[in-house]
Amino acid sequence: MTNKKLWGGRFQAESSSIMERIGESISFDQSLYKVDIQGSKIHAKNLLNIGILSEEEYQKIILGLEQIQKEIENNEFEFTPKLEDIHMHIEYRLTQIIGETGKKLHTARSRNDQIALDVRLYVRESISLICKKLFDLLEILLTKAEQSIDIIMPGYTHLQVAQPIRASHYLLSYFWTFVRDYNQFLFTFSVNDSFVLGSGALAGVNYKINRELMQKELNFSKLSENSMDAVSQRDHILNFLFAGSLLLMHFSRLCEEIILFSSVEFGFISLPDSLTTGSSIMPQKKNPDIAELIRGKSARLFANLQHVFVLLKGLPLAYNRDLQEDKIPLFDANEQIQISIEGISEVIKNFSFHPQKMQASLKKGFATATDLADYLVFQHKVPFREAHELVGSLVGLAVQKGKTLFDLTYEERASISPFFATEEYFTAISLENSADKKDVFGGTAKNRQLEQIQVAKKTLTNLHKIWETT
Repeated sequence: MTNKKLWGGRFQAESSSIMERIGESISFDQSLYKVDIQGSKIHAKNLLNIGILSEEEYQKIILGLEQIQKEIENNEFEFTPKLEDIHMHIEYRLTQIIGETGKKLHTARSRNDQIALDVRLYVRESISLICKKLFDLLEILLTKAEQSIDIIMPGYTHLQVAQPIRASHYLLSYFWTFVRDYNQFLFTFSVNDSFVLGSGALAGVNYKINRELMQKELNFSKLSENSMDAVSQRDHILNFLFAGSLLLMHFSRLCEEIILFSSVEFGFISLPDSLTTGSSIMPQKKNPDIAELIRGKSARLFANLQHVFVLLKGLPLAYNRDLQEDKIPLFDANEQIQISIEGISEVIKNFSFHPQKMQASLKKGFATATDLADYLVFQHKVPFREAHELVGSLVGLAVQKGKTLFDLTYEERASISPFFATEEYFTAISLENSADKKDVFGGTAKNRQLEQIQVAKKTLTNLHKIWETT
């Protein structure tokens, strides 16, 4: 391996050890090898079209690039910090394989626009995989919601039992959340979808390359309008990290509920053994580690987003070497996003509801007290403030007796108001009836849940069509 840098023509001394160690990026950007080769093939074709390469030279370069890709994928490629980054590794190895012709490949491009293209190709591929996994998650949620439509569970405000809802309503609330996350990644795809090669170091290049042709061959929807902007801005990375942070924040909230609801104190759900772990000292433990780990990964996404914001905030135009550091948070975020989607999908698919525990919590929390007040208003024309006070007194009596609204005797109910001493009383406090009274679009009534499921199915169909045309 030579110590001569591909950019070292004007230098008399070799780089110091610290310069090589602090300047290398091959330890992390080697994962860009496939998109770097993809971009180099298109660039070589463009060089052929403008007469820089002969047909024979072009074919040599293509075959050489394909050999390099096989070597990397077969773990036969030598990486060294002396060659700094993935671009120089590929160019150096290409010259080893095909000789002097390999040195022609870098004509009419800079590492500045080369890495800008590579990252956009990487982000595009990452979003494709993320959207595929998110779509699968949405289908899993929708299936689970359909299966859970007849289960009544507590809805909470302030983490206190508030009103009865259908379990499908709870699951669909996350369905619509993740639909917005999916759309956020689609927006990021559009921000990223700009072909930047041909921008050179910052001012464009001195060759009459056909940027439009390369753009079409790599399936970008538009050309970057300004070469300085193309090589120095990282809005597409920030958008990717924001979309990922938003998604992981939503995952974290769901995981917090999974952790709470699977505890002994709640007992609303249980996770299968395959998604839990035990304790090294306490044999009874069944820990929801998968939810805790995903909850923890949200912190990594937030830090990655902040990393790039701080990195960019003081940089003058155009390219600065600081920007080498943008890929570490990007690569990490992509990995964490994808594994978290897979984890959440498995949790949703495999956890089980325990309806009896949820109904007991609803009764203990007096979840239908508001329905009872409304019953007094509708059936007995009691002013709402008076109805509110009567029901409050009844709840107070139940608490004093250690009972629920369902357990109070006829005499106990009658002692507060004769309106509570009727058979209609039990209809008024029914958990299922309470849910079905919320008969508005987007509500938890069963007919509205069936309606919402149909809307969700149409949304999935539309998302699929949008992605097919993206």
